[in-house]
Amino acid sequence: MESINSLKNRFLTEKNEAEYRLSGKNYEVAMKHLEAAGKLLGEIYRRDINPQRREEYKQIRNQLEERFQECKEALGLAPSRPAPARPAPRPVAPKPAANAAAPKQAQGKAKAQEEDDGVNYMINGIDVKQFLASESRDKNVMFEDVIGMEREKATVRGELFLTEEEKAYKQEIGLKSKNFILLYGLPGTGKTFFAMALSNELRQFSGEDIPFFSVVCTQLKSSHVGATENNIIALFEFTKQFDRCVLFMDEFDAIGQSRQKASGDPTAVTTVNTLLTQLGGFDSNPNLLFIAATNCPYNLDGALLSRASPKIEVPLPGGEVLYGTLQRKLGNLVAPDVDLSAVAKKLEQSKFSNRDCSNLIDEIKRKLFEAHRVDDMINNVDSAMIASALREVKSSVKRDEQIALEEFKAQFAEN
Repeated sequence: MESINSLKNRFLTEKNEAEYRLSGKNYEVAMKHLEAAGKLLGEIYRRDINPQRREEYKQIRNQLEERFQECKEALGLAPSRPAPARPAPRPVAPKPAANAAAPKQAQGKAKAQEEDDGVNYMINGIDVKQFLASESRDKNVMFEDVIGMEREKATVRGELFLTEEEKAYKQEIGLKSKNFILLYGLPGTGKTFFAMALSNELRQFSGEDIPFFSVVCTQLKSSHVGATENNIIALFEFTKQFDRCVLFMDEFDAIGQSRQKASGDPTAVTTVNTLLTQLGGFDSNPNLLFIAATNCPYNLDGALLSRASPKIEVPLPGGEVLYGTLQRKLGNLVAPDVDLSAVAKKLEQSKFSNRDCSNLIDEIKRKLFEAHRVDDMINNVDSAMIASALREVKSSVKRDEQIALEEFKAQFAEN
């Protein structure tokens, strides 16, 4: 799928060529380049959700139309000749689908809860809002912020970022879209971060403000008979209110544990069966993108694993990623004689996760703050502070988890 930067480069080429042709009074050729520039601008406008840039695109569109009109007047053409394509209207906030089934009301309950955003959170007598993270995502996080994982990014782009023609052809040949992605990896590697970035990329590509709902699966579990299953059903029913949305479930193994391994949990079988039923109902909600994340994919039920595709590993960060993180968060604070690349290499050898690296950075900053309190002339991080922080912050990665994950990859990994 062509990137926005590529579209912008092509737009500038067409626009500059049009201006060149205008300067030479070659109006017919100029009009062709203006039309091409207008179509490219429309696509850029549709996919770039930044409000400030969208206003700039409108101004540029008006300039193109003025130039186009100049060409028509110079050639004496009728005003009915089509002008460059206008960008699509600005998308509005998502709203419940018009054909969404009305949720059932629990007997003796008050009227279903209605929020200011027009979304109904009370489904079958269950307040779904209690399961949703209050701050589901950082809308500024994009794939460019996910350092590395280029193959994985390309995989999801190829599956999800389709043109209307590509969607139509898939439907014509009977090829179903993949809308259940499994993210797995050791704790703290950035699975939630990747899910947020994917959601934002999809939002930018489509030009729609696609809702992103994040749930920690342990919050869905209940000791009451049938309550966990009802919570899962309510959550999936909740998503059917939207024309399009992303549901992200973290710690998925908490409700997706293998039915063969869960002998001590009598609810495991019915919980997994409920999940399989809901996932099998994607045909009734084809625009739901379901992303599950787990540290322990080897504990998931086989039937769930067979439905998840693609299965994407979010690995431990390499030295380049760790260096980028250190440079971004400490660069302006570090003394000139400190070699952050050497620190990054040491963290990579020690199997630091992204979360471990963030904890280390916080500890380094704490060391700097404490030193500054004693002597306000100290304003830079030195090697001693970093060494002291490294003695206190260790990798959280466990060897047995690494081994189990490698065995899983050998059997199930797709990438």
